[in-house]
Amino acid sequence: MIDPFELPMETGKRLRLRRIFRREKTIIVPMDHAIYYGPIEALQDPRELVRRMAAGGADGILIPPGTLPRVVDVVGPMAILLRLDGTVSRLGAHLELTSRIRAVEQAAALGADAVVLNVYVGTDNEDSLLRKLGETADACRQCGLLLVGEMIPAPLLNAHYGKGPDGLSPERRAEYIGVAARIGAEIGADILKINYSGTPDSFRPVTRNALRPALVAGGVKSGTPLEFLRSVRDALDAGAAGICAGRNLWDRPNVDGLLGALYKVVHGDASVEEAVAELE
Repeated sequence: MIDPFELPMETGKRLRLRRIFRREKTIIVPMDHAIYYGPIEALQDPRELVRRMAAGGADGILIPPGTLPRVVDVVGPMAILLRLDGTVSRLGAHLELTSRIRAVEQAAALGADAVVLNVYVGTDNEDSLLRKLGETADACRQCGLLLVGEMIPAPLLNAHYGKGPDGLSPERRAEYIGVAARIGAEIGADILKINYSGTPDSFRPVTRNALRPALVAGGVKSGTPLEFLRSVRDALDAGAAGICAGRNLWDRPNVDGLLGALYKVVHGDASVEEAVAELE
């Protein structure tokens, strides 16, 4: 795994990095889904959910600017990663159209530790998305904020948003993810949020060549909690620096138990078999 503290960074970025990586690895809980999906039952009470995530040991939340004021007094020591762009809604037909809708300076004023952008590599408009990433990297450097590039290759875009399987082998999936991840690092992302390819052997070259700490996206809710934990364990063993999981965590019946199990896997280096006791 790439040590985030070995990367050359300005003081502001380094201080904020300590909040995200309070421990060797990190658990980030995204709650930005309503920007695309609209109302989601599990996110009806973001304040209570954030309180539970803080109590359960999550290291940070990924949240939209409009929701942050509602949860600021229950965040505790968790880092704040602020979603800075927005796709069209699920009612639209163009997933690839995602623009920055808030300024980096506003994120700094709100107290964010990092800002997050979606960047789709391989779409017809990838030039404008990569320009968005580069311009935001410059602004983050001025403000001392970290930049998280959520780098999604075009062949995985529909699957990422739950519109259908990508039909790819783990090896081909890893090839596409690897291209997107390296481009994100080269343009200026400090941390990468990327898809998991499906197997440790295929994912290991991705993390090795990413040049930045890579957080694995939890993806659409699928399988059982046990299968989710197993994929997290495999991704960590293949060099991931942490997990950024939303629907596969808070859209489950036993949210607190699953967070406890996830904590054991990520921060306790536990096997899935050792961690699963938390679910019981």
